[in-house]
Amino acid sequence: MLNGHKSPIITGNACRVLCNATVELISKVMRPYLFRVTVVGIPPHATTRVYDMYGKSDDEAAMKAILQFEKDMLHPKSILKLL
Repeated sequence: MLNGHKSPIITGNACRVLCNATVELISKVMRPYLFRVTVVGIPPHATTRVYDMYGKSDDEAAMKAILQFEKDMLHPKSILKLL
């Protein structure tokens, strides 16, 4: 803190997480549908995660999985607690 203001150099900006998602339909019977979404990150977040997501459409399930992937990559310490 300098002169009562936070310095952008110290706090920095949030890192952008870039990724691609591939969606597979698991269950046609259940409503909302159950999808298996594979999310592949682009460096520096070059990792692959697989999520089972519910959604009314494949687009909705993909967006939920991408948001979860982004949350996981921005807060890696919270993931280590689960392991």
